[in-house]
Amino acid sequence: MPHRERYLFICTNRRPDDHPKGSCAQKGSEELVTKLKAALVARGAAARVRACTSSCLDLCEIGASIVQEPEHVAYGHVTLADVDAIADAVVKGEVVERLVVFGSKKAEG
Repeated sequence: MPHRERYLFICTNRRPDDHPKGSCAQKGSEELVTKLKAALVARGAAARVRACTSSCLDLCEIGASIVQEPEHVAYGHVTLADVDAIADAVVKGEVVERLVVFGSKKAEG
């Protein structure tokens, strides 16, 4: 299996429904994985970009959350409506700045 150029780690951690932190799975992340994988295939990028599940990314309060590597940025409050923007950006080696909660130089500046 070749090493990919980029990775999207989608938190699919699930906590009990009454947990005060909530969880990304409760906020729709499991469906995000399916849609992102399909979006990457549709763009012919599945061999270069990998969308994969992750356990807790410690971003529970801002879930559903995704970490994009090697840019090392974290996206928060991701919804199904964001899938196309994320897929388009990752294929180009770019970042969706409006979703970045940690790591972007633009967001920090």
